[in-house]
Amino acid sequence: MDVQKTGDFIKARRKELKLTQTHIADELGVSAQAVSKWERGENLPDVGFIPDLAKMLHTTIEEILSGGADEVQPDLNSFASLNPSQKTELIAKILVLEDYAITLDEILPYSGIPHKNAILGHIINRRDFEVLEQITTYLDNNMKLTILHALLNDTRYDIIEDIMPTFNRKHRDAIVDHIAANPTQEILDTLENFMPFFDKNQIERLLGGKNYE
Repeated sequence: MDVQKTGDFIKARRKELKLTQTHIADELGVSAQAVSKWERGENLPDVGFIPDLAKMLHTTIEEILSGGADEVQPDLNSFASLNPSQKTELIAKILVLEDYAITLDEILPYSGIPHKNAILGHIINRRDFEVLEQITTYLDNNMKLTILHALLNDTRYDIIEDIMPTFNRKHRDAIVDHIAANPTQEILDTLENFMPFFDKNQIERLLGGKNYE
C-alpha cells in the first residue's frame, strides 16, 4: 500500500466535492490535523473510519486503500512480523474483500486488541455471524460478550448454540437474563439446546424453581 498515494486520493476527492478538512473531521469525530496528516501521507485513517470516509467521498473503501487503483491485493506473508500500523493497513485491505473470512485464522493470532475489535465490528456490522465459530477462540471475554449481545439482538440463537462452549458464566448469565426478559416462542423452542450449558442456579432462574426434565 502506498500511503502517499492514498493521501493524495483522499485530498483530490475532498476537493472535487468542495469539502473542507474541518468538515471531514467533524463528521468523523477526529481533528482537522488528523485529516491533514492523512492527506500528506503521514499515516492512514484508522480502520473504523474508512467506511464512513468512503461514503463522504462518494467512493469505495477499495479505492481509498489503493489510492484510486482498481484492485487491492493483500499480502499475508509475515503478518506476525509487521508493526501495528502495518497490520492496521493490511487488515483494512482484507476486510473489503468478499472472502475476507478465509484469512481470519491467519491474522487473528497475531492481532492486537484494536485490530480484533475492528474485525469484530466489521463482522457484526455485516451480520456475518456464521464466521464467529472459527474466531471465538482468539477473542477475549469482553469481545465474546459483545458478540453475544449482537447475536441476542439479532435473535441468532443457532449461532449462540454453536459457540456456547466458549462462553463463561458471565456470558451464560447474560443469556439467562435475555430469555427471562424476552420469553418469545422462538427462544423457548431452542431453550432445551442451551440447558446442558447452564448451572443449577441459572436453570432455576429460568424455570422459576421447577425441575427441568
